[in-house]
Amino acid sequence: MYQKTILPGGIKVITEEIPHSHSVSVGFWVRTGSRDESAAENGSAHFLEHLAFKGTQRRSPYDLAREIDQLGGSANAFTTKENTCFHGRVLADQLPRLIDLLSDILLNPVYQPEELERERQVILQEILTQEDSPEEYIHELFSLRYWGENPFGRPITGSVETVRQLTRTGLLNYRQDTYRPEQLVIAAAGRLQHQGLVDLVSPYFEGFRNGRPPRQRLLVSTSAGVHFFPRDLEQVHVCLGTPAPRAADPDRYVAIVLNLILGGNMSSRLFQEVREKRGLCYAIYSFFSSYSDTGLLAVNAAVGPDNLKTLLEIIRGELNRLADQEISDQDLQAAQEYLRRALYLSAEDNDNRMIRLAKNEINFGCFIPYEEIIAHLQAVTAPQINRLAQKLLDPSNWTRVFLGPMTENEIPQELQ
Repeated sequence: MYQKTILPGGIKVITEEIPHSHSVSVGFWVRTGSRDESAAENGSAHFLEHLAFKGTQRRSPYDLAREIDQLGGSANAFTTKENTCFHGRVLADQLPRLIDLLSDILLNPVYQPEELERERQVILQEILTQEDSPEEYIHELFSLRYWGENPFGRPITGSVETVRQLTRTGLLNYRQDTYRPEQLVIAAAGRLQHQGLVDLVSPYFEGFRNGRPPRQRLLVSTSAGVHFFPRDLEQVHVCLGTPAPRAADPDRYVAIVLNLILGGNMSSRLFQEVREKRGLCYAIYSFFSSYSDTGLLAVNAAVGPDNLKTLLEIIRGELNRLADQEISDQDLQAAQEYLRRALYLSAEDNDNRMIRLAKNEINFGCFIPYEEIIAHLQAVTAPQINRLAQKLLDPSNWTRVFLGPMTENEIPQELQ
């Protein structure tokens, strides 16, 4: 059962009670991420997320680590382009301890200078680790080129240069601007009672105020083009993408089905054609990402340099086939049934339910039942997929990024 309460100041508490579960998952979602940073602040939201576990007014870093272990469950955090989430999952009888811990981490971090410098080195290593992994680094390069100079394109972790220059004063200023009660969503799913959770969290946030004016997010922009990053690798890593429906766009359901058919699972067209039939690469997939005001449909693959031209021809051919030919009823029904089953299987995990609660609130301001989502997915038609594919396949909107042992001259002009 779904319930929602808005606390004084605008904090939203949303729950989904699952009486048969033994555990409960909780997330404190602050609606700020890397897109809310200036160029000089890049990496601040992620840095603050790390520092939250490095000591509070009541707990040392070791106290936090020990208490998390004593809970017998988990507690962690993550940062995205639009949100920062502090979350945990415990047995239901440990919920009061988890709320106390997460509230302390969110509200009372001390940011000791020595801990800040220590964690700066950890984050720098995290950035370098990503750059050492071409499978991850290609996505950072694509994001920088696809979103252009917009804050949306900057790395969530920040760059080596910006992280080295971030100061305690600057981090505190960013936090004071963006950690706001009206921007906080507390989501929980599992064995709990809604009013019980409201009563637990309310005392911690009675004094949570922010008198500063809120920051205004810049509108998203994208930049099409072809970009080459030569590197001494065994394979060429490829990421191609184009604007797609935003989170609340009615076409999002069509985009979900289209993406699955294109490259979203093992029976998808790209996987079957590129890997299974021709053995050109180990991994190829497409993905659809949606945000508050934009979306992205992209294809990712890695292939030997000698097979790059063939790979690009196949991708172009499959994209054109989606735009020019309606998919069969059999393929459409198979995709819809896959999505239905995957959605219900994900509902078996309380973390997934908690995340879904929060995203629904952030994107729609309400709860969307599983049955409603499935009904929308099953209502998608072949002509709708055909229409959206035609809209998405405008070549002037696509960004193409290549990382590996090749140069611009090795890509035929017609494939660029």
